[in-house]
Amino acid sequence: MKNQLLKIYQDRQPEFKDIRERFADEDMAGPLLMSPNNKYGLQKMPLLIVGQETHGWDYHVADLNRQMEVYEAFNVGEEYYASPFWNVTRKVEKTIGNEPHSCAWTNISKFDLDGGRASGEHETAISAFDNMLVDEIKVLKPKVCLFFTGPTFDKRIKNIFTDVELIPVADWGINQLCQLKHKDLPALTFRSYHPNYLRRSGLEPEFIDFLSEVTR
Repeated sequence: MKNQLLKIYQDRQPEFKDIRERFADEDMAGPLLMSPNNKYGLQKMPLLIVGQETHGWDYHVADLNRQMEVYEAFNVGEEYYASPFWNVTRKVEKTIGNEPHSCAWTNISKFDLDGGRASGEHETAISAFDNMLVDEIKVLKPKVCLFFTGPTFDKRIKNIFTDVELIPVADWGINQLCQLKHKDLPALTFRSYHPNYLRRSGLEPEFIDFLSEVTR
C-alpha cells in the first residue's frame, strides 16, 4: 500500500515543488502524504477520514519518503487526546468495531497556509491537488468513508467526484449530514461537519448513533 501511494505522490512531486516555489515567501506546509499503519488493512470495516486541511505540517517536498514518515509518526492523532477531531474519530473507530488508531486519514487540501485554510489564489493553487483523493481511495479501498468537511467544501467535493449525489439522511438537515453517492466512493460514505462543530452543536451523540446503525 505504501509503495502504491508513493508512486501517486512521485507522479505529482514536480507540482508539489512548483507550488512551494511559487509561494516561497509564505508558510505553506505540506503536502499531506498518506502512509497508513498496519492496522488499517486488518480491520473488518476499513475507515477513511477526510478532513479539511492540516493546522501545520512538515515541508519535505524533495524527500517524499520522509514526508510520509511524518504521517506515520503522527499515527492518526495518537497523542491528540483532547482534540475534538481525533476524539470523535476514536469514537467512530470503536462504534464500527475497529481498533483504536486503525483508520486512515487525509484532507481535501494537501497544503495549509499559515497553519490554516487558504483562500483566493492560494486555495486555487492548492485545489489543483484535490483529485489525488480519487487515487488514494482506489489504493485504500475503505468500506467506510467520512468527510468531516462541512458544506463549505461541497463545491470542491463535486469537482473531485463529478456527478456525485448528496443524498439527505432522515431526520438530518443536508448541511448537517448527507450520504455521498459516486462510483469512486464506498457505499458507506457520508459528509458531516467538522467534529469540533458536531460537538459544540450537540450533534455528536446522534452522529455516533447513526454510524452504529448503518454499519451493523
